[in-house]
Amino acid sequence: MANASATTSLPTAGFFRRLGAYIYDALMAIAIGMVATMLGLAAVAIGTSIGLIKLPEGVEHSTYLVGQIWFQGLIWGSIIMFYIWFWHNHGQTIGMRAWRLRVQNKDGSNISYTQALIRLFTSALGVGNLMVIVTKDNTAFQDIWGRCQVVTLPKK
Repeated sequence: MANASATTSLPTAGFFRRLGAYIYDALMAIAIGMVATMLGLAAVAIGTSIGLIKLPEGVEHSTYLVGQIWFQGLIWGSIIMFYIWFWHNHGQTIGMRAWRLRVQNKDGSNISYTQALIRLFTSALGVGNLMVIVTKDNTAFQDIWGRCQVVTLPKK
């Protein structure tokens, strides 16, 4: 992880780097959703085998699972926690690391959990990055609302 003083004067990230990181992270989010689905299916299978859950005749585990609010919470919560944890603790997701990007405060420090939440929910599933195309300082919508910046790290 880069130290704060070394990352305060780095250039802000452009659109295509952000897009590359977004694609990598979208693949990671899909994988996280798949793991959460396996855990949900396992929970329903165990619940039905011990008699805790009674499925109507002809209803499969997956059909039952899709209608459960806790299952939606499990999937979305897992994906949300992925972004928030990586942004707060490392300043980078896996995709951002591959594209040498870092989200940080203006002083180079890691963003807070609150900033990460604001950044995630104002990004509009990545559409907020389109703003980078029209701004001179490569600022995205979520960067403004989260009071942070995305910088390009130098090659090692």
